[in-house]
Amino acid sequence: MKMPRISVRSRLAAAAAAVTLAGGGAALATASPAMAYGPTQVYSIHLSDNIPGPNGGGIWLWFGLNSDGTGDYTGSDCGHHNGHAVPDKGNVTWTTDGSTVTISGVALNGLGGFPATVTVPAATGHYLGTFGTYITLPPFLQGLAGAGFAELQVAP
Repeated sequence: MKMPRISVRSRLAAAAAAVTLAGGGAALATASPAMAYGPTQVYSIHLSDNIPGPNGGGIWLWFGLNSDGTGDYTGSDCGHHNGHAVPDKGNVTWTTDGSTVTISGVALNGLGGFPATVTVPAATGHYLGTFGTYITLPPFLQGLAGAGFAELQVAP
């Protein structure tokens, strides 16, 4: 039986995937857990807020919130015209009124350290919205509110 020829591009893609998987496994083996992900965590929140296209950008944040009103976050934000994504991480505080969770202390470093507030439903679930639905935007981006898309996951 004659074997099909595999192109150089396919071979390079397969090699890159293997290196990525091997590197990812090493990173997972040496990674330590974030501060908030422990026995007192009551919420795990994942937010992706995006405007597609060459003039767009995005905000991607992951939160671990503890039962004592504290927590931490990590992620990044960027504007496509500004280049690469800039890392965001730190400690936060949070409150709930029973229907929403309000997270304070978030700094968006790709947007000059803008102090953002994240407000999400208190109920576990997957939510969809538009850019700015779940996070306060700097004044120069408020005109973009309602554009793009946001995805939110609220989990215990």
